[in-house]
Amino acid sequence: MNIKDRLIMDEYREQRADFVKLGEIVHTMLRSVAKEAGIPVMSIEHRIKDEKSLEGKLYRKGDGYQHLDDITDILGARIICYFNDDVDRIGQIIEQTFAIDYENSSDKRALMRADAFGYLSLHYICTLPDEEDYPDELRGKSFEIQIRTMLQHAWSDINHDLGYKSQFGVPRTITREFARLAGLLEIADNEFVRVRDDMNRYTEETRRKIIENDADDVLIDMISLDEYMRSNCEIRAFIDRLAGIENSEINEINPEAYLPQLKWLKLETIGDLSRMLEKNKEIAYKLAEKTLKGSELDILASNVALRFLCRAELVANGYSQDEAAEFIYISVKNKARAERQAKHLFTMYKDIKGDEKNEVLR
Repeated sequence: MNIKDRLIMDEYREQRADFVKLGEIVHTMLRSVAKEAGIPVMSIEHRIKDEKSLEGKLYRKGDGYQHLDDITDILGARIICYFNDDVDRIGQIIEQTFAIDYENSSDKRALMRADAFGYLSLHYICTLPDEEDYPDELRGKSFEIQIRTMLQHAWSDINHDLGYKSQFGVPRTITREFARLAGLLEIADNEFVRVRDDMNRYTEETRRKIIENDADDVLIDMISLDEYMRSNCEIRAFIDRLAGIENSEINEINPEAYLPQLKWLKLETIGDLSRMLEKNKEIAYKLAEKTLKGSELDILASNVALRFLCRAELVANGYSQDEAAEFIYISVKNKARAERQAKHLFTMYKDIKGDEKNEVLR
């Protein structure tokens, strides 16, 4: 190692603690960037280049560096996204958040030849913004931010681990295989975006139909059931009525767990579910009242409506106690417990019918 490189290494050792502080600040800022933009990310990470890695960089490219400040990736941060259009969205916010050295930043995706596949990532060389109040020793220190998708990240890691270990280069046939895999991952990235957009469109259309009471033929699935429980006026009124038994607060819970139970009851569409609500809501309310009255529950899960509507369907529409136990087993996964609950359910229903008969006699 020549004198110049030794001096750079000495600078690195003197300033490493500053880069550690800078890394913590940048990491926190990147978390805020993703949160404020409402963009879910797989991970945000950062690292300080270690001595061995820096020595290797100086050995390979030392002629290009006169001082430690010439090396822009002592601190490297990375955001890994789920979708490739989020890479650009986060990139735009980063440009507004940090001071960007555009001359040394690069969009690897744009630099790649049209007939090639490979490492696709967005790289920024940044410093902290001048207008903010940061320690003097951190001002002007460059760091790198990479933004990529999880598939781009997987390809990069695998390609690095398997593709660059040989100092004599990679055989052409292996390089070709890597390129083919990179192309497949790029297609998969685009397909994930398409599927996400299709789900968003389906969700919006389903919500519109439910709000407009035009969802009779909409099949029950995790999206339509969730939208029904959140947006349908009749089921919301029933949930509020159940909450009024003990003046409980409603905790909104995703109803996906009830899909197997609704299927067991042969309910296929949102229309089937609405008709079950209309048919069973009074019996369901009375079952809920016997169960919840005096419980002093402060919080009631929104799914309680489905619980009592399904149980009303069991007791009032020709199912046997054994069949009820089979139904309850779907959720409790314990045969003895399911049988006890089924027996208790039919006992409650018998009491309800008795109460109704006595009311008539009065």
